[in-house]
Amino acid sequence: MIILSLNGTQIKGYGIKVDCEFSLPESDLSGKSSSTATAEEGEKACRLRVSLNIKYSDADDLKTIKLLSMDKDNDTGTRKIYNIDNQTAKAFAIRQVKFSDKLTARELDDAQAWLVSFVLIEHQSISEKVESLKIKENEPKAVPADEKVISEEASATTSQPTWIENVFAYLDEQLAGEDSATDEV
Repeated sequence: MIILSLNGTQIKGYGIKVDCEFSLPESDLSGKSSSTATAEEGEKACRLRVSLNIKYSDADDLKTIKLLSMDKDNDTGTRKIYNIDNQTAKAFAIRQVKFSDKLTARELDDAQAWLVSFVLIEHQSISEKVESLKIKENEPKAVPADEKVISEEASATTSQPTWIENVFAYLDEQLAGEDSATDEV
């Protein structure tokens, strides 16, 4: 039986169970009171907890799962991202996943099989994409470097001198006048 497909690689087994967890964390704001006030902490990526049985005679299927879990992107060195095809994933609008947490295989003595379980975490969730778009929309537009320098120079030349600069200018004028008077003698 095919349980799910990751980038076209079909993971096979029997007794398949795919559980989806969608976390909506909150922080308690009540302090020591009996208030029920909470603060939302965003929407986290979905986690698919997959468990299935693989017969000892199908050991290659277990090896395939292990290799998929270890595969990394050559450019970034991060875990490889897979397109997923599974009914539970479709119901939660999950299109891409990567392996997370752990992969376990426990021997089942009576069935001559392994109970295999692993976690797939959603990559680029809808919430993450929406949040990214909002951040981009709210970013201030950068001024090109040349325009910034010109505007700083213009503001420096047109600004009024401070009171201390006025004092120094006055003292400079007075001292310059005294120097010319002593040179005449």
